[in-house]
Amino acid sequence: MKNVGRLAQPAALLLGACVFAGGLMETTVRLFFPVAIQPRFVRDSGFGIRDNQSNVRTWHKSPGEYDVQISTNSDGLRGTREYPRAAPAGTRRIAILGDSFAFGYGCNDNQVVSAVLEHLLDYPLGPAAVRWEVPNFGVSGYGQAEELVLYRNKVRQYKPDTAVLFYFDNDIGNNAVADIFKLDTQGNLEATGKSFLPGVAMRQSMYAIAPLRLLFLHSQAFSLLRNRLSALVQNRLLKKNNLQNYSDATPQARALTRVLLLQMSQEIERDGTTFVIVVVPNLDLSSNFPFDRTEALALGLTVLYGREFVDTGDYYPADGHWKPSGHRKAADAIKSFLTDGSHPLVAGRDH
Repeated sequence: MKNVGRLAQPAALLLGACVFAGGLMETTVRLFFPVAIQPRFVRDSGFGIRDNQSNVRTWHKSPGEYDVQISTNSDGLRGTREYPRAAPAGTRRIAILGDSFAFGYGCNDNQVVSAVLEHLLDYPLGPAAVRWEVPNFGVSGYGQAEELVLYRNKVRQYKPDTAVLFYFDNDIGNNAVADIFKLDTQGNLEATGKSFLPGVAMRQSMYAIAPLRLLFLHSQAFSLLRNRLSALVQNRLLKKNNLQNYSDATPQARALTRVLLLQMSQEIERDGTTFVIVVVPNLDLSSNFPFDRTEALALGLTVLYGREFVDTGDYYPADGHWKPSGHRKAADAIKSFLTDGSHPLVAGRDH
């Protein structure tokens, strides 16, 4: 007992010193190096890629920009609304695919493009009442390689009438780094047989430890350290693929992205589903989308160009994602397209 008593005081002093040092570090970061806290709850989908964890309730915070609630439902879709695999009678479905723009970084659940679009469309249309559902399958960090795998293994099960894919500049790098698909000598798409689960197991293990989970959720100092370590890993992956950054449209990465987009278009349209691409521009309203307007039309791609409905004021300057105003404008643009009289959804096409 005496030995325990002698050890208790140094242990308490050590613990106190660690708490003080941690508090000092946190204060320093918040005052001089503020960073966003954006915990990513992802899991192994079971088919070789990342997917959102189910039933998440958390917060994303960007200093001076936003403090928003982030939720997922029981299947990892953004928001709390549940969607059965089979749509109810008289219901039309629009599946949203994409990365953090589609998922809605910087927006509360009810401000994301999917929720806004669902609200805008969900009213009687024409002679019969049509109900609308807009499930959001966005996952932060996705490119078309993962989106194609997700469509084949998950989105297709929901039998959407329309699939709306949000394209952003870093998709080109994400497609190359994922290494799920490659082009053969004839330029055709070929699966590599590899999985892409960067840091998923480690992140899940760390989140399972209560003190570490609290740091992920609330500490800017921890977020700064995590971001630096993540950058080292990401830079190594980029270097392996001869990329300078994720928006680096090298000929090889650009060619792969073009074929992935065309493959998605073919498979989705073959399912009787309308495929729409929304090109999300950068803050300067530019984009490296790998098809120009004339070529996209010639290939039969339906493309909505974000530069035509958003402006620089719709972006968070530091974070870089859309503000809720950007999501509202995107929802309005998609609604305008879908409710045109010649669109198959209005014509009542069923599966």
